[in-house]
Amino acid sequence: MSKKIRCKNCGEYIPDNARICIYCNTRINAKKKKSPKLAFVIILWAIVIAALGCTSYYFYERFAFLEIDASKLIKVNIEGSTGDASAYLSIDEESDYFKANKTGKDAPLLTDVFDTDNLEKAQEMQIALKADIYIASDPKDTHFLLRKGTESIKASSLDKISEIQNGDVLTITVRFDEKALRKYRIKLINTTYTVNVSDLNPAESLNPFADISVTYSGTEGFGIAEVKTSKCQPIVLDNFTFSITKSSDNGKLSNGDIVTVVANCTSPSYNPDDSTIEYNGKKYIVSKSSSSEFTVSDLGNVQELDPFENVTVNFTGISPKINANGMNTDNAETVIKNTFDYSISQSSNLRVGDVITVTAEYKPGFNDETLLSKGFTLLKNKRTYIVENVDFYAEKAKDIDFTNIKSEMHKHLSSFNGYEINLVEAYFNISKSKTNVEPFNKYFEVYEIKLNTGTIYRIVETDNIYTTSTGELKFSVNENVKNSGMKDILVDQFVKSDKNYKTKKLKTEVTAIQKAE
Repeated sequence: MSKKIRCKNCGEYIPDNARICIYCNTRINAKKKKSPKLAFVIILWAIVIAALGCTSYYFYERFAFLEIDASKLIKVNIEGSTGDASAYLSIDEESDYFKANKTGKDAPLLTDVFDTDNLEKAQEMQIALKADIYIASDPKDTHFLLRKGTESIKASSLDKISEIQNGDVLTITVRFDEKALRKYRIKLINTTYTVNVSDLNPAESLNPFADISVTYSGTEGFGIAEVKTSKCQPIVLDNFTFSITKSSDNGKLSNGDIVTVVANCTSPSYNPDDSTIEYNGKKYIVSKSSSSEFTVSDLGNVQELDPFENVTVNFTGISPKINANGMNTDNAETVIKNTFDYSISQSSNLRVGDVITVTAEYKPGFNDETLLSKGFTLLKNKRTYIVENVDFYAEKAKDIDFTNIKSEMHKHLSSFNGYEINLVEAYFNISKSKTNVEPFNKYFEVYEIKLNTGTIYRIVETDNIYTTSTGELKFSVNENVKNSGMKDILVDQFVKSDKNYKTKKLKTEVTAIQKAE
């Protein structure tokens, strides 16, 4: 039985499938049944829209974030030799993230996420990338802090931060502030990765003899070797001592001999198990004791040494009272000054022409062998010297030129107003041998002075007449002039009275010194 509906125009009931009201002929707007095809289309569009939404979300997640590969951002640094290497981490500023161009087509720079002028945000982004990097197997290892620019990485080693060797696998895990990175549309990927250790060199072998040298002094058969370390590196100076073996016969070496130098390792870090030492954080392979041979060269031949070469006698005084006061070695070679003392056969009462003998004697601690060790043999130990080039007293009157002496003596007569003054006698006195009286010699002139009241005599004396080594005549006129009425009394009292002198009367004719016209 069909259903009925009410006509909206007349209100009568009519069949629900009627198109026109049977009572008032009004058109009826009946509902159309939904087409199955239309439903399919609607469902299909719903699926497409959902797919587009998912795709959009995928591409949003995929391309709206800058993906940074942690393994390319974090650099693993391994330093040292295998078995002794250490590892630390740093930001790899040579990676593409720091080197790429600003177009972003390859691997964009980190700062390209922001406007280049907004450096504050760029810095905030880098702070968000601060990483806590550690070995995943043992995150409790001791941490260390590395600073580089505005970045810092807090890190611990992997299984170990030292004693790393070839074949080790280091696992790096990067921990980061994900929320802070998302704020800046950055996604960090590959945050756990491994590094295989390879290509580490073995521990460095240390040769302590690399920079040492051996120098030689002395002469053939008496050479001395000495180790020089002035050019050695601090690691050698701090960990080794050097010595020359007794078997090298040091001190009696000849050219061509072999000298053996021993290097002893004194480092407290020496490990006898693997023969290594530690220095400045690195291991070195060394020998506890090692040796090296050196060939002796450049030793000179033994020379004859004259201990009197450029050595003179220090003469003082006036002949025949010359004293030999030691030897003058100012111009001698150092080896002579340092090796010899001298003794003189006669050191006093020497006269010009005398010959003395000087003996060279070794100083304490020196002998023929020590002289040989310096490259010398003693040529002679005695030498004679002649007393010469010295001042000398006049010992004979005939050797004296009295011209200047007389002139000075006559000046002492000027105070007399005699009308005639004559030189009547002259005497030359010289001290006797084995006496030390002064003056050594004397010259007297006796003058006759005729006055209106009578005749008197006057004696003028000149002492110590000598000639210098350069030929100059020296003398002194005695100011103590004596007068007497009798000539013989003056002569006896002042010329002949002192028995320490030999008196020689000179031939003198009466000579007028002054005579009135």
